[in-house]
Amino acid sequence: MCLQAPPRLNPDKLQSSRFCFTVSPVPAVDNRATELRMPNPEPTRYDLTLIVLHWVMAALILVLFLLGWYMDDLPKGGAERAYFFALHKSVGLTLAMLLVLRLAWRLRSPGPAPFAGLAEWQKRLSVLTHRLLYVFMVLQPLSGYLSSSFAGYPTRFWGIALPVWADKDPVVNELFTRVHEVSSLALLALIALHVCGALVHVWRGQSVLSRMWWTREKEKTGSE
Repeated sequence: MCLQAPPRLNPDKLQSSRFCFTVSPVPAVDNRATELRMPNPEPTRYDLTLIVLHWVMAALILVLFLLGWYMDDLPKGGAERAYFFALHKSVGLTLAMLLVLRLAWRLRSPGPAPFAGLAEWQKRLSVLTHRLLYVFMVLQPLSGYLSSSFAGYPTRFWGIALPVWADKDPVVNELFTRVHEVSSLALLALIALHVCGALVHVWRGQSVLSRMWWTREKEKTGSE
């Protein structure tokens, strides 16, 4: 494109200047590419699979504690004690399988961020409690299975006999039995701490159940 400048007056002659420039077209903006580059919003609750696994496992842990307390006082060698021990083992192994599924699912589906307004030590305590819960949920069925394996009794999973790979060894059996008992108390203490933490969020007006419940609720932040 060229523009003609107005002539300039000169004592001898009139002169004019001519300027030329090129106009480049403005590139079109691809809105779809812009949308793809936008980060995904941070989740405000756990997905449905983790919610179901959480409450099913919580119910199974409660059942295991009730079975453990009840069957421990039953007379040895009786049919009732053998039945409840077999039931306890089957529920425990089921819990272990669900735990593996939960850990795998948690890797692909991270949960929501901590509540706003928490102190740094509270965030660290929350993370530590959750990690220890997973550790002892692994240790519980593992120590129970090893204790049963060295007890000289066959381990059955809902009536299906599992392969026998260890001989009867009272010393090793007693070792893993103690580990199973002590770790159960530690797990119970961690569950109590976990519940207390949830109650603190409720007391502060933070809708903690909306993160791990079936229905969605309007979540409050810690700054409100």
